[in-house]
Amino acid sequence: MSEFFVQNAGSSQTLIFALVISALWGVEKLVLAEPMADKSRHAALNSLFILSALPIELVCSVACVALAAWVTAHHWGLLYLLPFYDSPWVKYGVMFVVLDLLDYVYHRTMHHIPGFWRFHLVHHTDTIVDASTTVREHPGETTIRNGFLFVWILLTGASFEVLVLRQTVQTICTIFAHSAFRLPAGPARVLGWVLITPNLHHVHHHFELPYTNCNYGDVFSIWDRLFGTFANLSAEETVFGLDTHFDDPATQNCIGMIAMPFAARAAGGAVPEGCAAVEPRLPAAATS
Repeated sequence: MSEFFVQNAGSSQTLIFALVISALWGVEKLVLAEPMADKSRHAALNSLFILSALPIELVCSVACVALAAWVTAHHWGLLYLLPFYDSPWVKYGVMFVVLDLLDYVYHRTMHHIPGFWRFHLVHHTDTIVDASTTVREHPGETTIRNGFLFVWILLTGASFEVLVLRQTVQTICTIFAHSAFRLPAGPARVLGWVLITPNLHHVHHHFELPYTNCNYGDVFSIWDRLFGTFANLSAEETVFGLDTHFDDPATQNCIGMIAMPFAARAAGGAVPEGCAAVEPRLPAAATS
């Protein structure tokens, strides 16, 4: 069974992604009792990005498989500098943690390099964060993200098997982190010491600095704690969206969002360093 899953990783991961996001979206609808028309309209808008993501992901997946096979065959990368590199604990466990750290680096880079932020801000302009927000990714960012993955494979020597493990766990965690649910305070606090929960990722989607600069973690929250980018924010204080684009009609249609990185206003809001806690506020539109 596991061998079949690895050999058909692309289709298997696509199926897992579709099942998890559909199931969670359905549970959100039932539990939160949101109007079906509004929730469906929001999901339909975000889901249009799948049309651009799938071809890019397909091409890049083929390249990733070839690259992973090459580094494995040539013992290329940091993995092969470690003692007992062929041990499952090192090959899968250590490499999983290293790849998670590198995804933290990638995410933080997308926020702090203005040219990359132009594409990543499309994801942050969603004012209703739920499971469908997971797929709201500009094709430019999809390309950049896969470019970083190529570099990580060359740097680490990650095998195809650990990439499959990593992508599968990451898919489930990312969809869950974007869900509209928030965990109760007790479980959220306990899980948040190790993992990125929806409560923590919602902080990252708050509309203004410094919270946009917090909680970059993908699976583990330890990197944010270690590098000073960890923050908490209550549900009442959290407002989704992006302060530079609240009044931008482009956020309401797919073509507008595709063009958004090239608009003059995308240059604004390129996020400076820092995640120091400040008193959160509501956007002007919400207080008027």
